[in-house]
Amino acid sequence: MSSDMSDLKEALQRLESHERECAVRYEMIQMQLDEQSKRFDRLENLGVRGFTSLFVVVTMAIGILEFLR
Repeated sequence: MSSDMSDLKEALQRLESHERECAVRYEMIQMQLDEQSKRFDRLENLGVRGFTSLFVVVTMAIGILEFLR
């Protein structure tokens, strides 16, 4: 009986330890995902500004060429 209880206590301790380690691991994964999300947001904003600038330049160039024609 005592051996069964000590085995059960050991199993519970190992399970609790594993759960703590997983909680820390998942917290770190979430932090990394949040950081990558910020990077992608910045990259997306840069792309949108770049395409907007390109659109304005092309539109102005067409307007100038049409005016000179």
